[in-house]
Amino acid sequence: MLKKNLANIITVLRIIGTIFMIPVETLSNLYYILHVVVGATDVLDGFVARKLKIASAFGSKLDSLSDILFYSVMLIKISPYLRQAYPRYVWVLINTAIGMRIIIYALVYLKERIFLSRHTILNKTISFLMYLLPFFIPTKYLLPYSFVVIAMAYISNIDELVYFFRNKKNARA
Repeated sequence: MLKKNLANIITVLRIIGTIFMIPVETLSNLYYILHVVVGATDVLDGFVARKLKIASAFGSKLDSLSDILFYSVMLIKISPYLRQAYPRYVWVLINTAIGMRIIIYALVYLKERIFLSRHTILNKTISFLMYLLPFFIPTKYLLPYSFVVIAMAYISNIDELVYFFRNKKNARA
């Protein structure tokens, strides 16, 4: 029973770890420790699911939910630092990339009648780059690093658009 649910248990631990991050002082040592542990569970659950051949539709949805929760909490916590660090035009670029992604999700939903986000190398790269963002806040490299993340987000958005709307059949592949 434990083996069958191990990946989902790890994902639930990520959700719990994310919730524990909420009251912790942002960018403190404890924040970074929780951030690393939660990030490790994101890699570990997928690895365990594939290695033990226990991947499931429920596990995939739970993983997506935990990702949304983690990145939402992280962005809410670091946003005061980013507000101070970023000039206005950077926020325009960020909001445009986010808006593009929301529109893509809406268009895909209208086409497929399902919320769908592909697990491509580009999307995984964006997630990893976003995961690393808090580590750059206290450095002089935050702005250049952020431009890399933003550029990758635009590339990923374009890739999603091309894939979903070039694929005549069904985008669930």
